[in-house]
Amino acid sequence: MKENWERPAAPAPMNQTQASALVSDLFPGKQVLQVERIGTGLSNSNYVIRFSGMSVPYILRVYREGAWIAEKEQAIHQLVMNSAPVPQILYMDASCTRLSQPYAVLEWMPGKLLRDVLQNGDADEISRCAASAGAALAQIHSHQFEEPGFFGSELNIAQRIKMDADTFTAFIDDSLEQQNAGQYLGSGIARRLQECCAKLAPYLDEQAGKPVLVHSDYNGLNILFKDGAVSAVLDWEFAYSGSRLCDIGNMLRYEKPDSIFEQAFIKGYVEAGGQLPFNWRMLARLEDLVALCDLLNRSTPAMPNRISDLKSLIANSIEELSLCMG
Repeated sequence: MKENWERPAAPAPMNQTQASALVSDLFPGKQVLQVERIGTGLSNSNYVIRFSGMSVPYILRVYREGAWIAEKEQAIHQLVMNSAPVPQILYMDASCTRLSQPYAVLEWMPGKLLRDVLQNGDADEISRCAASAGAALAQIHSHQFEEPGFFGSELNIAQRIKMDADTFTAFIDDSLEQQNAGQYLGSGIARRLQECCAKLAPYLDEQAGKPVLVHSDYNGLNILFKDGAVSAVLDWEFAYSGSRLCDIGNMLRYEKPDSIFEQAFIKGYVEAGGQLPFNWRMLARLEDLVALCDLLNRSTPAMPNRISDLKSLIANSIEELSLCMG
């Protein structure tokens, strides 16, 4: 699960003096005692900050990209706060005057990562957490939009894009023929992927319903649990309006069909009101191939662990999807 993936950019440097200057307006008179980077984030930089006279720490989040990403995440938190557990954003500075990048101070959320549950939990704990993750995702998907696409800072659709058969096929072909994915996969896997996608792409046109809020990174590194229930859904910077099956595919990309986790996750999703077509698994794999190829396109030779993992995931998806081709 993204184990040992290389970051696309080095984390933002941060020490006690810098952190104190950034949060002085929020906690006047409080001294920063400790700054510790959280190592799970691969895009933005997150730090646990502890203050004098305060028992609860806070999160300092430094955004890698521009102000619109920070503002978009803040808008999403406001949208979902009554339907999904998210940390409160206590302070945000997108002016880039104190720091060259936007940053925010967030509430500390208790719990342990889903990744750790999957690695160390027993079957009962895994099932309970999977069901809760499915139910939480159904609530996230209850937020619908009139059209699909990528959000602007205020959740308007800044770039419309619908992943129908033609768009999907064109993206896969471009990834394999013009972008990095084809080079990293090699001719054999690339050819099989292209054939598989060309055969199954028409099924994407059969999806119905309005586009929903897609987290787009809904996986074991961004979901916290406490007592078997989701306590926080983190890191919304990649969210957009699109197919609910994108999140399903993302969550299950490391799972074998009908695993204990998958069964409980899908059951929790459906029982909480999530809607799935009969061929949801095939469609979710197809949707996730877009994300996997996009990640491979944006990889560099300095990311061997990431490239190796993505190649393995794509090869596994091909094997599974080939069973649907008849």
